[in-house]
Amino acid sequence: MTATGDEITPGDTASDALRDAGRLVFEHGPVGWRTATLSVDLVARGHGGEGVRYVAEDGSGLYNPEMRHDAVAAPMLELFGRLTEGTKFRQAMVHLTVDADGQFDAVARFGLRESNVGSSYTVQLRTGVPPESLDPDPVPLDPTYAGDPDRAVALLLEQSGDDLPPGATEDEIAAAEAKLGHRLPPDLRALFALADGGGTIDGWRRYPLAEVTGMHGITSAPAGGGWPEVWNRVVLDADPAGTVRRASGHPGWIPIADDAGGNFLAVDLAPARHGRPGQVINVGVDWSTRPGYVADSVTTVLAGPPRRTSPRPDLRLEKRGGGEIDLEPLRRLPDVQELRLYYGTVNTAELAGLHRLRVLAMTVRADLAPLGALPVEHLMVNGASDLAPLAGHPALRSLALFGGTEPRDLTPLRSVPNLHGLSLARAATADLTVLADLPSLQYLDLTFDQWQQLRPLLDRIDLHAATLSGDPTPRQAIAWRALFDADAAETARHTRSARGRL
Repeated sequence: MTATGDEITPGDTASDALRDAGRLVFEHGPVGWRTATLSVDLVARGHGGEGVRYVAEDGSGLYNPEMRHDAVAAPMLELFGRLTEGTKFRQAMVHLTVDADGQFDAVARFGLRESNVGSSYTVQLRTGVPPESLDPDPVPLDPTYAGDPDRAVALLLEQSGDDLPPGATEDEIAAAEAKLGHRLPPDLRALFALADGGGTIDGWRRYPLAEVTGMHGITSAPAGGGWPEVWNRVVLDADPAGTVRRASGHPGWIPIADDAGGNFLAVDLAPARHGRPGQVINVGVDWSTRPGYVADSVTTVLAGPPRRTSPRPDLRLEKRGGGEIDLEPLRRLPDVQELRLYYGTVNTAELAGLHRLRVLAMTVRADLAPLGALPVEHLMVNGASDLAPLAGHPALRSLALFGGTEPRDLTPLRSVPNLHGLSLARAATADLTVLADLPSLQYLDLTFDQWQQLRPLLDRIDLHAATLSGDPTPRQAIAWRALFDADAAETARHTRSARGRL
């Protein structure tokens, strides 16, 4: 076997290694066995799987303790070393089938898992993930600063007295602004000129300039995660609505204090439509799916009492029921943005007043007609629900079908302009050729059989990432991953097969 980078070219070493693994399985077969399988996920220092599974002629299982998972650790590590010798691969999935008459079939796929969650597999075909909202760059109606530099300085002096460090020079402030890529609000600049750190803001210790620039990398970056985590991610709106852009991080969010627990106070220099530059917001681990509005300026924060430092719990609701779920209380909670309804039945007409609803999950069949007037971006619905009311929905970005026994017609999704993510692995579906006509589709989550149905159309769908779900076997995972190789030669470089008689 020879190698160039991460690509392996055919040779005898890998085939010999797979044949020897088959011989090991064959030679340890218990009395009465007919077939045996070995499915194993190999890495440099360990392996996953169930060991060798032997089956008798009548289909009953035969246990052989010599070939259980932990007992085959040493030969599995040797197998990994021989398969990846001379390459940069750090993972291999192997599936081996052996018959008692000596026939064997083995296949190894290298680098199968770009992302693995439970028993599902994801491959990323393009870099990047979708934007966190449909309006990633809102323009504020009022671009002026609300803070008052003189008032801010007086308030900090009043609260801190003489217990303040020396101020930063104009050159030091300008150098920090150059690193941040933003000019600080006038009231915050005045505070740094008075004292480079010291005192508190909203009860939290105020950063010096060095910490502002050092921590900016955290508040400026969106929350991490690959496609399995972000395909249906929705960032909720702040309160008041439209003051802070719906994002989990932004370069215009300048940290000025923290709670030592991953949460920050930041000045917002990239506000949403109804916000103002220099406003103070909450961001961080507790705010990653909804930034929080604090005040219109640092001056206002210094002038007032400490504000709440946790997200409003009533913006997310979960209800369960055995009969019809009572949605009457929602009339008193018009600001609910995320609603999950499990079991029972649902009268969706009672959702009409939820003018800020962004996420809706329902596990039972429901009438989707009232959703046309709601700004729902992620929807999980029972697969028995008629999708026709979703046609042309302007806000819907991700959809998951769950359950249902009758194949669901996907045709209405053709006219959903912003639908980038679709999960069908847990529902019965009708004609999958419709998927080739979805205008914005970037991510699909399907079972192995569904992917096989879609296979002739894959060159017509510009996917950025794909997931195989439905508890696939390792052999299916290996075959599925090959669907996304550019050509047969690429598949050969990433896969090794061996078959014949031991």
